[in-house]
Amino acid sequence: MINRINLILQAKNITAKQFAEEIGIQPSGMSHILSGRNNPSLEFVNKVIRRYPEIDANWLLLGKGQMYASGATESPAISEPTLFAPPAPSPAPVFTPAPDPTPDPKPVPESMEEEREEVLEEKILQDLPNLESEVNEREKKEPTPIATDRRRLVKILFFYDDRTFEEYRPEY
Repeated sequence: MINRINLILQAKNITAKQFAEEIGIQPSGMSHILSGRNNPSLEFVNKVIRRYPEIDANWLLLGKGQMYASGATESPAISEPTLFAPPAPSPAPVFTPAPDPTPDPKPVPESMEEEREEVLEEKILQDLPNLESEVNEREKKEPTPIATDRRRLVKILFFYDDRTFEEYRPEY
């Protein structure tokens, strides 16, 4: 879908920021979609279709058919006339892009994702005794804080899935 969104930007001759402002989303959200960090939501698609009714929803969602709905032409930059809008320019030639050469990647089946997570969990659990022994050795070497009426934070351990950990000790 990213390729099709880029085709709309090219056809309308606008930047991603301008497109985001026109459909009513944050420019950062648009950037995340174009970079592949976030997938476009149904709300995003609705906003695109509402702002550009000439864009064929099947083409935008599935990549099937033509960019513009049958009989539609590219709309001017201002979709609704206002008192302050200049006269609408004559429609530009219709831009018909070539079919999307690369289909959107297929999502990983949930079962494979769950299996991958289980394998990672097993590896972490296998290495946990080693990490615990390293932590215990460090604890033996470092002095224990003096007990007072008030409890104080001594340390925080962060364990990462790449089998590393970090230790944080607050300075009082």
